[in-house]
Amino acid sequence: MGNITLPFSQNELAEIAAESGFSDPISEATRAALDLIGAKEFKRYLCDTMEVATHMSGGGEMFVFERAVLFSINDGDGLHTQLRLLARLWEGIWGIKKIPVTYKELRLPDRMDAKSFEKLSDRDIVLANLSEDGLLSPSFLRVLCLDITKWIERVERSEFRAALSRLRNTTEEQLVVFRVPAVDELTLRRLREAIGWFFNVDVVYTPPCAIDDYYAYALQRVEKRGLELDGEAREALRRALELRRGSGGFWGFHSVDVLIDDMLFAALRGKYAL
Repeated sequence: MGNITLPFSQNELAEIAAESGFSDPISEATRAALDLIGAKEFKRYLCDTMEVATHMSGGGEMFVFERAVLFSINDGDGLHTQLRLLARLWEGIWGIKKIPVTYKELRLPDRMDAKSFEKLSDRDIVLANLSEDGLLSPSFLRVLCLDITKWIERVERSEFRAALSRLRNTTEEQLVVFRVPAVDELTLRRLREAIGWFFNVDVVYTPPCAIDDYYAYALQRVEKRGLELDGEAREALRRALELRRGSGGFWGFHSVDVLIDDMLFAALRGKYAL
């Protein structure tokens, strides 16, 4: 995807927020995003959204979620963190205390889900699932993250387009975020084009993290605990990360959190001879 240069520095973001009279959640969300390891396109997306918000007339509360977002990111590499920060940014733009994030999966059609013998087509089943899963009529403003991983090879099908058509009618009530794993560029382009039949869509790609990224995050976590590691401990931490990542159960930053907790607990047990 290539490197992306951020349009604003952290200080510039704070200045823009102050000059525009926006509430704190905007500057807080952007500052927190800039502290993330990697996630360059997400940082750029937040900054671009904030730049647009500074030029909105009539107040941010009149803005509607006219654009969808396509997140391409692997499990454990920060999706839920990015969604929370996105919601916080919109809280500031709208002046709303809390915009929740709802995470759902767009189900594939299954005849067992049919509601009647008269509606057995894949299109009928998918549309019925949309309604049953509460995806079309939110009772409050929200960010809806819809996992479409199982649809990657089916996005040209009529039932997927029917689902997009219905979701397009909800953009005044929810910001629709589609999510797939970190796929190749050609696949991502095909997904964007398919969604683009019904939405103006922004793509936010988070490439798979390298071991150096997880190591930097681990050191950051240790530092936040007020601890310091000597050279030997740092080497042990990196080796443990490499072993954990090579296992079949590695789940991104979440697995790093578990590893740090395990190591710190083991150190405390050794210190106090528990």
